[in-house]
Amino acid sequence: MSAQPGVWRLGWRVVQHRPRLFWVGWLLFIMFFTFPVLNGWLLGRGFHALEQGHRDQVYWYAAAVLVTDTLRMTSIHWGALIWTQVFVHMQTLLRGNLLTAQLASGGPEAGQPVGSAGEAITHFRDDVEDVSMFIDGLVDVSAGVVFTVFAAFVLGSIDSSAAAILLVPLAGVALATRALDSRIKRYRATDREAAGAVSGFLGDVMASATTIKVNGAAPNTLARLHGLVDKRRHTAVRDRVLEEGVQAFAQGAADVGLGFVLLVTAGGLAAGTFDVGKLAVFAAYLGWLSFLPRMVGRVLARRKQAGVAFERMSRLVAGNDATNTVLPRELPVGRREHRPRIPAQRPHRVPLSELEVRHLTAAHATGGGVHDVSFRLHRGSFTVLTGPIGSGKSTLLRALLGLADCAELTGEVLWNGEPVHDRAAFLVPPNAAYLPQVPQLISDSLADNVSLGEVPDGDLARALQLAAVAADIAEMPDGTATLIGPRGLRLSGGQRQRVATARSLVHRPELLVLDDLSSALDVETELQLWGNLADAGITVLAVSHRAVAFDRADQVLRLEHGRLQRHR
Repeated sequence: MSAQPGVWRLGWRVVQHRPRLFWVGWLLFIMFFTFPVLNGWLLGRGFHALEQGHRDQVYWYAAAVLVTDTLRMTSIHWGALIWTQVFVHMQTLLRGNLLTAQLASGGPEAGQPVGSAGEAITHFRDDVEDVSMFIDGLVDVSAGVVFTVFAAFVLGSIDSSAAAILLVPLAGVALATRALDSRIKRYRATDREAAGAVSGFLGDVMASATTIKVNGAAPNTLARLHGLVDKRRHTAVRDRVLEEGVQAFAQGAADVGLGFVLLVTAGGLAAGTFDVGKLAVFAAYLGWLSFLPRMVGRVLARRKQAGVAFERMSRLVAGNDATNTVLPRELPVGRREHRPRIPAQRPHRVPLSELEVRHLTAAHATGGGVHDVSFRLHRGSFTVLTGPIGSGKSTLLRALLGLADCAELTGEVLWNGEPVHDRAAFLVPPNAAYLPQVPQLISDSLADNVSLGEVPDGDLARALQLAAVAADIAEMPDGTATLIGPRGLRLSGGQRQRVATARSLVHRPELLVLDDLSSALDVETELQLWGNLADAGITVLAVSHRAVAFDRADQVLRLEHGRLQRHR
């Protein structure tokens, strides 16, 4: 894998997604921080005029101060509004790229699946937040630099030593942050992992609350949660203390710098070489001069954290390449922006005559999986895959479809004699459909669960009929509009399985791959389902252990210890 681009380059790609919006927001913040320089200079001139007895000039300078303050408040008002939009665009770009990589089945944008719901939350929420806060800090630093340069010029015209001494705290903050580089990154990475573990466990507990209650497992569950939370508390406190320590050091360095400025100018103040006007300028700038060292310390720490965030997010995108987290993408998130209807990106249908698997090996790092498997499926045939638990049946199906995450993956899959190079991209509807062992339903209507978008009514009705669930739905008061609850909890196990089967059939796939569909069906319903699929002429590859499936099969493939033992 090629070297990852630096955080600065990745951050630049993020802000240039909406360059005009970013630069307008940046300019308004620069104006907000630059006006105090002009204000201080005007105050100095006003006090000088007052000392000289030029009252008319005092009024003019007072009016000018009022105008600059009004402009400053206007700039921060519009700057905040625009920067909010920039913030949303930056975060949406990162999340959009992560989501695209997770939802892509094959193709150049497909990434590795996220490990758990808790891990997904930390990636999509916390890692994205770290990157956007780093960029936000850069805007503050750039504004602080502009203020400090102008202020140093004005102060340098009064006392050059006072201007030069301003560099001391900046150097101290940079050196301290550099020394803590590895520790900042390590603490943030550990905290993110601990947060993901807590979120993931809570999600699992909520999903299996009934199981926990009926088995009296609440005490053990809470003990496990307590351990995870304790670890998260330790990592979070350690990470936060280090971050706050860097900020405290930056603030202290800024205060020390101001002390140096006072020492350098003390002689002039005591000798009276500073008039009232110069003293007013100095007093006006004094409180602002600590801003840049504080922001430099903050942004240097955030750069390390953003580096960790990009490294973590890169695991979810194609090629584990962090550049793919900042790809330009159309994101119509504004109120006035057009939201085009995005059609489903499906491959062209290629009618199936024969599917051939040649010497397919999909081995896990632990040694499990399948090895050197070869077989053929003919159009309209019904093939059953069987074997003992752990023999590699699910791994074989996922490897065939390009969905397996294995340490070793070799062999070929041929569609009508032509090799399928990107199986995950090609073997999706309408060419193939896959029903996993534990199908997932969403908390929506039956129709939406089956179609997952828009399909013709005739295709929806046909899929429900083929899946042997149409009669059950007809008895429901709202029919296909019936809401099924979270994960389909309002349906029986068999109904959930058949609704998921209808989903796999709704786009009329050339090949239907089923992983142990019959485990939740009674024999009568299973007979009806196999008959429906046979009558429809659909090519089926199904995992099953039941005699009723063997009796209807055109061929039976048996796996033992990851190897194909016999055909029938």
